[in-house]
Amino acid sequence: MFSFNNVGRTMLAKLVVSLYVIVSVLFTGLPFGAGDDPAAPEDFTPVVRFAVCSDVHLNGEEDQAEAQRLRKLIDFMYDYSASQPYGKFDALVCVGDIATHGYEDEYVLFNSIIDEKLRDETQLMICTGNHEYIATRDFDASQSARLFEKMEGDLDTHYTLNGYHFILASYDDNGKTFSGKLDWLEEQITAAEKDSADKPVFVFQHPGPFATVYGSINWGDFDLNKVFLKHPRVVDFSGHSHYPVNDPRTIWQGGYTALGCGTLSYFETELDAIAGNFPYDVENAAQFYIVEADKDGNVRIKSYDLITDAFFDNEYYLTGLAKRNFDYSYLKRKNRDSAPVWEDAQAQTSVNEAGETLLKFTGATDKYVVESYKLSVTENGLPFFSDNFSGKYMYLYEENEYEVNLGTLTPGKKYSVQIVALNAYAETSKPFTYDFTA
Repeated sequence: MFSFNNVGRTMLAKLVVSLYVIVSVLFTGLPFGAGDDPAAPEDFTPVVRFAVCSDVHLNGEEDQAEAQRLRKLIDFMYDYSASQPYGKFDALVCVGDIATHGYEDEYVLFNSIIDEKLRDETQLMICTGNHEYIATRDFDASQSARLFEKMEGDLDTHYTLNGYHFILASYDDNGKTFSGKLDWLEEQITAAEKDSADKPVFVFQHPGPFATVYGSINWGDFDLNKVFLKHPRVVDFSGHSHYPVNDPRTIWQGGYTALGCGTLSYFETELDAIAGNFPYDVENAAQFYIVEADKDGNVRIKSYDLITDAFFDNEYYLTGLAKRNFDYSYLKRKNRDSAPVWEDAQAQTSVNEAGETLLKFTGATDKYVVESYKLSVTENGLPFFSDNFSGKYMYLYEENEYEVNLGTLTPGKKYSVQIVALNAYAETSKPFTYDFTA
């Protein structure tokens, strides 16, 4: 006779939550009308402003690039805030992996940066990521939890700023799960909802809730949806994946709202992506969010790139969350997008000193981003070369131009290049073709 043991119950619970997520995604994708994403009104007036970053990965060295980026982030936030009608920088939120291993000298460096740069008027809010536990995870990860408490304070915190609630949850002491925090999260979110009328409730933890934001399939936590799906006013921020903030899938709505926070360290993309999980120039990554909310519960979210000191094009405006007004569901955004197009595309070849042929071409364009390219080359109609590579959409310092080494070609032979561009929703462009003789 079949015994429905704890493993079976766990599997059933995961299946139910998965179906709940899928139904939420599909339901909030309706209606299917196209158009533009919502935009904040010109008279939008914040009453609270905070920055959210993730995955700083400090290693204890003062001159580390990530340490410089954190300093720059804080300086920028004060400059930006001073330039706005609402001039305050109310909070800095770091959603885990401020450390690389969880060593004490990494916390010492983080604290020194905070002491140097963050003013008393700005509340620091942090929680643990998985890297805070790496030093002890193979024998007793709870030691890392105790070190974090010694160096940074409480693992789980709940703040109130100007009528808005901020709830931060760290991993369980094992550094891997949130199952022991679910009751606490439910209590804190429920209390915040009772206290804050129709305002959003801001929640922060390191991994994204499973099957929500870009990266949460590979890097998400399954248990969080058990709580969040009950609360449509939750606006959840996570990191962990290192996936770019300007990818349209980095915001998700389907029962509640979730956003991935990018990274101040290296980039990653999908583990099963056609171009691989490490895009071009992976170390040049320093992205974060600026979040502003007004007195009526409306929220404006801007994405910023510290490498180029520039805003990304994607800006989000959240309104009517208590009524489940989810403008950023997967299907709605997918329907607003269309396949990439080649506008005035050009290509040319040259030969380097090693005798290899280099193909240069102008990239395609898309409403949101061109995520990747598939390139194939034939020689007299027979397959000769192929390559898949990431788009440069996360690099504001890069032109929309690409170079591919085709290797050594046979002089006088005719070759044909075909390139297909894919957007974030796997919609495929018409092929761009280029024929040449080596």
